[in-house]
Amino acid sequence: MKLRLFIQKMNKYIHTPVAMMASLSIVAITTTSFLPIQLTNEHQQNKAYAMMSTDESGKVTEVQDEYRSEPEPAVTIPTEAPSMTDIMPDEHMVNPSADESIVGTIVSEALMHTDQKGHPVSMQVQRLLKDNEYLQDTAKIDVKEAALTVDMLRRDTGNTAYLSMPAPPEMPPAAELAVVLTSRAQKLFADSQLGISIQAWHGRMTIPRQALQSDHTDMTIRLGSDRQTISPQGAVGTTLQVVIPDTSSPQDVWIALPLPDKKLTASQLNHLSVCAEYADGTQQYLKGKLTNYNPTTKAIQFATHLSGNYTIVTTK
Repeated sequence: MKLRLFIQKMNKYIHTPVAMMASLSIVAITTTSFLPIQLTNEHQQNKAYAMMSTDESGKVTEVQDEYRSEPEPAVTIPTEAPSMTDIMPDEHMVNPSADESIVGTIVSEALMHTDQKGHPVSMQVQRLLKDNEYLQDTAKIDVKEAALTVDMLRRDTGNTAYLSMPAPPEMPPAAELAVVLTSRAQKLFADSQLGISIQAWHGRMTIPRQALQSDHTDMTIRLGSDRQTISPQGAVGTTLQVVIPDTSSPQDVWIALPLPDKKLTASQLNHLSVCAEYADGTQQYLKGKLTNYNPTTKAIQFATHLSGNYTIVTTK
């Protein structure tokens, strides 16, 4: 009897911790499977707008831009009528050819100008030859691509995804780029406090998260350059045709137009403006700021929520 009681007591002490550990393991597995992904980005609460301050002469005195960690030189954009210019860049003509398989890449904008490879997201892009004259790329970002992008930004840090299309020397660029953001993808980006930047051949659009949650419908953004479009007087570079869907609560997006590769003097920079031509025939000159377009090229960046033709022009 004593031996039997002794064995029972030993079994009790031996099995109790194991049962407790097993129970804790079950609880841990059950709870961790429902934990949401938390983005560890210290800039999540920043506004998705660049703030500009000017003095009485209209000179830009301060620029704060959440998309860049380093301050960039500002340029005063006057609103006088454009004049003729002799700094028009040479237009690089590319013979279009349709390709069967085109791959777009989404990376963290924070890694664009670094040597880090990160964890890029690849997506198939449809390429068509339109009217035997120009190439058209169409990229669709649905919930799958959005989820992969959110996870990529969680690992690579950053609050803006950057979608780039194939460009020379890899293959001819497309004159028109259409990006479809489904309502589910927009919601996932907005809930994750993320925006997206889209790079086309002749311009870039950055869409803040505020613009991705206004409506519960798919959004199609178009960025193109029609060679038949007549550029305004004093044009510097190619006119960018922008199509932004009408929403119930219009939100500004950022457009960046590249400057010519050649060096411009401070005087020339201070006589640049962005000419906006809208579908109803009205024309407007917009203020902007100098920003990086790629590692070797600068651009003029401005805010808008309207579709139209946008061109950098030199003013008097």
